[in-house]
Amino acid sequence: MAKVLRAFFLGLLAFVFVWAIAEAVLYEFGYAGIIATFILMAACFFICQFFLSRGNPDAYRKDWAIMLALEAAPLLIVIFGLLWDRRMGVRAFIFSLAGTLAGAVAASLAARKKGRRPLK
Repeated sequence: MAKVLRAFFLGLLAFVFVWAIAEAVLYEFGYAGIIATFILMAACFFICQFFLSRGNPDAYRKDWAIMLALEAAPLLIVIFGLLWDRRMGVRAFIFSLAGTLAGAVAASLAARKKGRRPLK
């Protein structure tokens, strides 16, 4: 339960962090800034999920509660964002979801690789 709450607050902070950067970059760089913001969002959610799931060799299969908690803030923003700009909200959610899933897979691979090493 503590990991789920930690995941929710990490997701909320990551989304607010990326949103603040997006506001600064959007008007300065235009479309290139939007693409950079989406890539930054995927990277932030990748890092959050990797650290939440590290040590679990089946993270992408068993950490669904953590992944959903991490994605709660972007999902709520998408739901409320449908009133304003549907395409941007959905793209932001897709990039955050891709980063979260990639983080779980990377944590899983790292745990499996670490588990295969012989103990010294």
